Parts: sequence; structure tokens; C-alpha cells
Amino acid sequence: MSPLATKPRILLVDDDTDILLALSDYLRREGFEVDPVKTGVAALQKSTTSSYDAVLLDVGLPDRDGIEVLNELSQVHPHLPVILLTAFTSLRKTANPDILDKAFAYLIKPYQRQEVKSALHRACLARNIAIAGWQGSSVPTLPIASFPSLLQPSSTGASPDEASQHPLNLTAYERLAEYAQLMQFAFDHVPDGILVADSDKRLRFANQAACNALGYTQEELKSLRIPDIAPYHDNEKFQQRLESLRKGQPLSFPSIHRTKSGQEFSIEISVYLLNFQGQEFTCAVTRPVEEKSHA
Repeated sequence: MSPLATKPRILLVDDDTDILLALSDYLRREGFEVDPVKTGVAALQKSTTSSYDAVLLDVGLPDRDGIEVLNELSQVHPHLPVILLTAFTSLRKTANPDILDKAFAYLIKPYQRQEVKSALHRACLARNIAIAGWQGSSVPTLPIASFPSLLQPSSTGASPDEASQHPLNLTAYERLAEYAQLMQFAFDHVPDGILVADSDKRLRFANQAACNALGYTQEELKSLRIPDIAPYHDNEKFQQRLESLRKGQPLSFPSIHRTKSGQEFSIEISVYLLNFQGQEFTCAVTRPVEEKSHA
């Protein structure tokens, strides 16, 4: 099944009574707790009074546009993964991409039940990782091949019957792409900033928390180097710290970062050394330091 520690609780939103009953029954047999509702308003109300691990949301609701409901859910519950259920293969062409990108995944009807279960397992796992901040047992240990595909429509063009016979028949690229989606979702929902730089000190990755703290977009940060955001960067100390990391010594220290607008703020930074495809990278996890008030 899944490395989830507890019984996941799912909010299922679909106005079709038959689908609502059948899917609820199936998911309960598969180990999920399910709260079924038929409208967008009911879904939003439920989300304010109950805690969920994931949402299955039909786009075509009678009272509210499902994309609007997705937008509101993501604003109120940023850690809550939402999986869209839609009959429209052109959804990505017609929906607002800024809102649609807030969905964890989307499944096109008619979907296979195995697809729904697999999508929910991955969504709940991603939420656990995001909330735990990559600490403890929430870090996934399953290989990439353990996660069934969420890419829709199928790149193989297989019919639903063929897909049900070969639910895990994915290319290595597809598996890598969906695993990357899981990791990106988790990284962007942890509270700490995460920055990765190459051996030239050029930033190669920044999660959403780092972008928010520094006031840059991810693309803007990837055009900068460490000294651009660390105004008191000392190259000699940096090289000494690299040597410590190469010896396997843990490294944490206070520092100062500077935002896009020029404001400086204190941080606590933990640095890790990564070796990827023969190249050396530094991964920094940053936490803002609250200024102490003096009586």
C-alpha cells in the first residue's frame, strides 16, 4: 500500500450521486476515511470545520466552478493537496494556469479506481512531507517505480481497458517526472527556505519559502549568486566551511540575508554538501531569526 502512518482522511466533492457513493465505498475499502459532499459551498464549509489529508474535487459542480473552489482551498489551506477530476481533456488550455497549477494533479474521466487510489497515496505522502519539514519518518523511502502515473491524458494513448491491465506500465521518464512533481510540491510547502548553489556559488534551486523571504521569483533567484543575497559573504570562510563539509562535519551558523528591496534580516543556516553527477553543490536550509525585544 503506502508508507502513510495513519488512516488518511479525504474530502470527496462530486455532484454525481452514483460516483459519490461508488468512489466513497471503494476508497473506504482501501483504507481511507471519506467525507462525501455534492457542492463547492459544502466542500469549503467542510474544510473549515474538519482536517483533511487530500481533496478529490470534481471541476463541474452545480453551484461553483471547481477551479474557483480549488483557488479558495489553496489560499486557506496551502498544505492541502487537491486532485481535480474532470471530463475535459483541454482543461490546461481553458483554465487559468496560475490557479490550475495549485492542484496537486488532475485525472480525466473516465479514470480507473487504481489511478485515484495511487493519486491519493502520493498526495497524502506529499502533505506529510511538507508538514513534517523533511524530519523524522515522513521522508519517502520507496523507489520511483512504486508511484503509479498521474500524467493525464496517457502518453501511450491506451484505452481505459488497456490501462487497467497495465496500470504500472510507465516509462522511466514519466516516473521521474511524477516523482519530481511530488518533491517540488513538498519542497514548496515546507516552512524553511531551501537554496541549492553550484560550485560557482550560482543559485540553482530555491523553494517557495526562500522566494517569499527574499522577495524574488524562482527564476530571478536562479540568475543570482550567493553574494547577491548574502551581503557579508566571506569567500575565505566559505572555503573553510566547504572543507568541513567534505570531512562530514555538520555545519550550522548565523548569517544575514538581503531581500530584493535591500532589507537585511538575520537567519540561522544549516548547510549540506551534495554530490550530483560528479558535481559539487551546497544545499542551505534557512530559518529567519526573530529579533528579541529589549525591555
